[in-house]
Amino acid sequence: MKRAARLGILFCAAAFAQTPPDLTALEQTAQKRHDQWESLAKDLSERMARILPCDPRYAAGITEVSRASEARLAALADYLRAATAKAFAETASAKILLNSEERRAVEAALERADAGQEQTAVDTQSDALAQSVRQRSSLEDSRKLLEQIAAMVRQRATSAEQQAAAADAAVVMLRDLVAKFDARDAALRDESVAFEAERARWNAYYAARLARAQTECSITQAGPARSKGKQ
Repeated sequence: MKRAARLGILFCAAAFAQTPPDLTALEQTAQKRHDQWESLAKDLSERMARILPCDPRYAAGITEVSRASEARLAALADYLRAATAKAFAETASAKILLNSEERRAVEAALERADAGQEQTAVDTQSDALAQSVRQRSSLEDSRKLLEQIAAMVRQRATSAEQQAAAADAAVVMLRDLVAKFDARDAALRDESVAFEAERARWNAYYAARLARAQTECSITQAGPARSKGKQ
């Protein structure tokens, strides 16, 4: 439990080493800009239907909605950038921790192997000395001393085994976490690409509406001129 708590503290400290962006504020701003755009855009066609194409209010109305659209897309872009940056920072921190724990796991495995070899050697010596004690009682004190040493070695081997098991578990946990973070980051990259495509489509849409309004105005103005020419 202590090791898991330490990992949690280290991870949080690494992830938030820099001042994190205020995602809540950015999300609220994006929602506000979206609501403003939606309020203007929902009745744009109805409002434009009551205004002649050459009326300055026609182009102004489209321009107003277009700017509101760009403002909400810009706010959403700010939010996506901040969320992506935060996610990437978390992934980088998790990978640093994983590398650290993998090194600890290797060290713990070596320590476990050394402790196991030492325990085997001490057990062998203890068995041999026990046989000798039966023949020479003067070795009893040495046998007792060796038993004490063997007990300490066994304790060390048990501790090394526990530490190695904990290190292996931490590596498995962090590898799973990094894999999930990598998948999340890939999804965020795809979302950013899709967003930029949507942003371009909306900009093109309003540009096309404005161009169409200008064309309709030109046609309307050219109509009377053609009629006079025929007369």
